[in-house]
Amino acid sequence: MHTCADIRHRDEGFTLVELLVGITVSMIVLLATLTSLDMFSSNAAQQTRITDANDQVRFVMDSTVTDLRGASVILNAGATDLAYSVPASSTTSRVERLCVASDQLYGSSTVVTGAPTAPTAACSTGTKIATLKTTANTAFTYDGASASATPALVKNVGLTFSLDASQAGRTAISTLRASAARRSAGTLPVGPGDIVPVCNASGALLTLSVSAADAASLGPLTVTYATSGGVSLGTTTGTSLQIAAGITSVVATVTNALGATNTISKDVECD
Repeated sequence: MHTCADIRHRDEGFTLVELLVGITVSMIVLLATLTSLDMFSSNAAQQTRITDANDQVRFVMDSTVTDLRGASVILNAGATDLAYSVPASSTTSRVERLCVASDQLYGSSTVVTGAPTAPTAACSTGTKIATLKTTANTAFTYDGASASATPALVKNVGLTFSLDASQAGRTAISTLRASAARRSAGTLPVGPGDIVPVCNASGALLTLSVSAADAASLGPLTVTYATSGGVSLGTTTGTSLQIAAGITSVVATVTNALGATNTISKDVECD
């Protein structure tokens, strides 16, 4: 037989204090879980942004190296400002610029007609590519130097960008490096065999003869002739030049509308 005291003991359950303690502990666990998830999501989003920015810089570096290894003409060679041009068509050039201002990497691309020139606008007017970490390294080097007084003579361009590589609360820097050994940039694909002399009673008629394909890609070509001693013989654009008898060697400087040139030495043999 159960007494009334036994029945009340079974029906008592949790006290109010026990319920409050249980609720408080549950809320603490829930808040801790939500905070951890928020921190994880925030770190993941930050890492994604960093990875995307670094991938963008890698893509820009790859494109720049490809351009420089091709038929490029360097227009400006500074420690934090690189500008160059590559042919876009027979009459236009694509002018590319990479520069650093206030630890930001900017880039710009413009198609111009005629001889290309180095951009003069402020670096920050370009498109922001990434935020760089301040280091002792310069962004660009030219044949091992931080700047070049004669950009057109640069043979090798080095690129060094230090980027944020922080992860999971740890600060780190990832330094990307690339270099481009430039070929004979700005040089037209013409040679001594393209200067054709036709002997006549007055001496020789010199003509620049290039293939139809080269003529279409290079556009109008201007040729300035001189003797091997540097005496000017004249300039022609798409025409021939008569030289006097007795001249046995000429130097021809060929230039197209974009400013690319090539200097050719040619022996003239007329009996």
